[in-house]
Amino acid sequence: MKKYWSTLHLFQVLCIFIFIRTSSPLTQPNIYNLLQQSNTRPPTANASVPLGVKLGMYLESLGNFRSSEMSFDVDLYVYMSWQDPRLAHNFSDYVLINNDEIRKQIWLPDLYFANARQASFQEVTVPNFNLFVAPDGTVAYSCRCTLTVACSLNLRYYPMDQQLCSIRVLSYAYIAKQVNVTWFDKNPVRFNEEIGLPEFQIEHVSNAYCNGSYQYALTENSYKSDDFSCLSGNLFLSRSIGYNLVQSYIPTGLIVMISWVSFWIDRRAVPARVTLSFTTLVSLTTLGNGLRFGLPQVSYAKAIDLWYGACMFFVFCALLEFATINSYMRKSEKFDSMAKKMQSVVLTGRRLKTEKSPRGYGKPDTVQDILSERIKFIDNEFDFDTKEDDEIPGNMAMSIYDNVSCRKDEADSSSEETKFSTKPKRNGTNGTRKYIDKSLNQSGQNDSLIVATYFQISANHSRHALKIDKSCRYLFPAAFLLWNVFYWWYYLVYTKTPIDK
Repeated sequence: MKKYWSTLHLFQVLCIFIFIRTSSPLTQPNIYNLLQQSNTRPPTANASVPLGVKLGMYLESLGNFRSSEMSFDVDLYVYMSWQDPRLAHNFSDYVLINNDEIRKQIWLPDLYFANARQASFQEVTVPNFNLFVAPDGTVAYSCRCTLTVACSLNLRYYPMDQQLCSIRVLSYAYIAKQVNVTWFDKNPVRFNEEIGLPEFQIEHVSNAYCNGSYQYALTENSYKSDDFSCLSGNLFLSRSIGYNLVQSYIPTGLIVMISWVSFWIDRRAVPARVTLSFTTLVSLTTLGNGLRFGLPQVSYAKAIDLWYGACMFFVFCALLEFATINSYMRKSEKFDSMAKKMQSVVLTGRRLKTEKSPRGYGKPDTVQDILSERIKFIDNEFDFDTKEDDEIPGNMAMSIYDNVSCRKDEADSSSEETKFSTKPKRNGTNGTRKYIDKSLNQSGQNDSLIVATYFQISANHSRHALKIDKSCRYLFPAAFLLWNVFYWWYYLVYTKTPIDK
């Protein structure tokens, strides 16, 4: 009897053990057995229906924008979801898998970043990924990766430009009929609101599709072509102008304004004006070379190039203005020097004539001195309102250089006087002496008027130079102000297109 009860007790224990084993979830051993099997093909139950893969991404950080290389770095989380019936189990909750060896045994979508120059998965301190398997076999997979993404920049409006940079994701081997990749239905692309970029501002992000037909299975003589799934995460960026405003626009504008100081410097101070003009020109050239250092060598003109070119034009025009002023002043000094030399010759000749003749021919010297002194010192700013078109006696010979010729009537009268003086009337000795005295007196008066004329021409050239300087003092700032109004209105208002969110 005791042996009977012992056998019965052993049978009950065995039944309880079998019941516990059969009532517990079968997925514990089964899912591990499934995970240890290598599943290298997509889990499609029906070959005519493509496997649907959902995708989303979260941008954790952005930075290191390189305009010269047209690329930037991004650290992001990639989320994928698909259904694999082979991994179905009877657990009531998701099964977490974070073992890299087991992950390698599971089929994963072969997605890649098409416009990434470099890509790497984060593995500190462990491989940054997680994989959850739902009871019905739905897989939720996420990983963290760092990319160097190429972005084609349109720099026509630099540094007031807006850029669109995309992160494109494609399936490498499977066509859309086999694996169809689509975005999550809600908020597929998100970004960290705390991202702060030194040069750009993130306006917003959006999702789009870039599906297209691509060639694959290429051989020397054949290839296949079909549609591939392509997803595009778009980043709309707006460049901050603060850095370029401080480092480029303000310094170049100040250099242009410094070049205007030459308009207030005395027009006879040639070394000072030359030094100032060439210094501003060289400084602007050096600063312009630094502006283009960090930018790609594109074939079109950027907004900052137009600004730099306009500043160079204004400085160059200031240099040309100085060249014009210098030309007038050289002519003024030339006629002034000629007048002084002729005045010296006339005075010397009259002194000799006065010493030899008791009749005295010195009275015209006083008149000539008055005229020369009046005209000689007319070249100053306080006498600028004097009429510049003062009439010069019509019987004066106005020319000595520079395409100025005597008038015909003056030449005729001069020739007639010459002929007449060489052939005097024969009225006796007294008549001849009177005629010679009269001719010498007229010659002296003509010399005095020629001296006065040269002083007048010198004064007129100096007045023209001063007038140009005074005009440029207002013309250059007004033109530069108009250029600034047009430039900033065009790039900040006219060409600024709102970004559609």
